[in-house]
Amino acid sequence: MSIKEEQATCEPPMVLHIAGDVAPDGETIGLRIERSEQGPIDLYLRSQDVKYLVSLLLNLGCEARHRQAPPGNDLPPSDAIPLPVNAVSVGQSNDDHTFMIVEVGLASLMFILSPQYLEQIGQTMLLLSRKSPSPPS
Repeated sequence: MSIKEEQATCEPPMVLHIAGDVAPDGETIGLRIERSEQGPIDLYLRSQDVKYLVSLLLNLGCEARHRQAPPGNDLPPSDAIPLPVNAVSVGQSNDDHTFMIVEVGLASLMFILSPQYLEQIGQTMLLLSRKSPSPPS
C-alpha cells in the first residue's frame, strides 16, 4: 500500500485539548493543540487575525449543526462559554437584511437576524434594562 493510500484510509487525528496564551505585547496569540494520534502542534496567530479564525469556526459550526440536526430542531447551545462583550450594534443592510454586530475582544462578528429573532432580542433587552423601582423611603 502506498503512503497516499494509507493516509486516505486512516482517520485524521482528532483534537483532544486546546490551550492558549497571549504574547506580552498583545500582538500574537499562541495555541497549543493536543491531538489524539500525534504530538502537540503550536500555532501562533496575529491578534488581528482572530476575527477571521472565529468567523470561520462559527461558519463551520453552523454547517456542522445543520448537517447533524433533524429538521425543525433549534436547540440553544448547551456548552456555551460566557464571553465579555465590548459592544453590540444593530442595523439594516442595503438589501434589507437586519444584522447585529457583536464585538468580543479584537473580533467583530456580524450576524444576520430574522425579524422574529430581532423582536425577541429587543423585547428581552428592554425588559432586562428596566431598573427596579426604588424602595419607598
